[in-house]
Amino acid sequence: MSRPVLAFLLLLLTAVVAADEALEGIWSAPSLSRPDTPIVIGLLPGGIATEQIGDYRSSGTWTQEDGSARIDWGKGWVGLLRPTSDGAYRLLTWKAGSPLAGPPDDDKPAVRVKPAGG
Repeated sequence: MSRPVLAFLLLLLTAVVAADEALEGIWSAPSLSRPDTPIVIGLLPGGIATEQIGDYRSSGTWTQEDGSARIDWGKGWVGLLRPTSDGAYRLLTWKAGSPLAGPPDDDKPAVRVKPAGG
């Protein structure tokens, strides 16, 4: 493999890793089912996702897609942590079995409370 091709591939891999790391960390969003208790989501290295609402805990996996984090929860729900044009983030969620091409079942603001490694 030529050096320019190898350099390009390394640059591309670095960009993909940096995009994932930009989303890693602990996030918080309001809970509809428990208005006084926020949802705390962990986007961890290796594609591991955690969720806590009060004493309820669940887990799943996450992947980076077009600058957003797609979260596939163990019970079939799907979340999408998406940046907005003003630099904020929204958490969109679809119930198990809901088509992702359709409107989300929930759409709420999300904030990073702790970056990766922080």
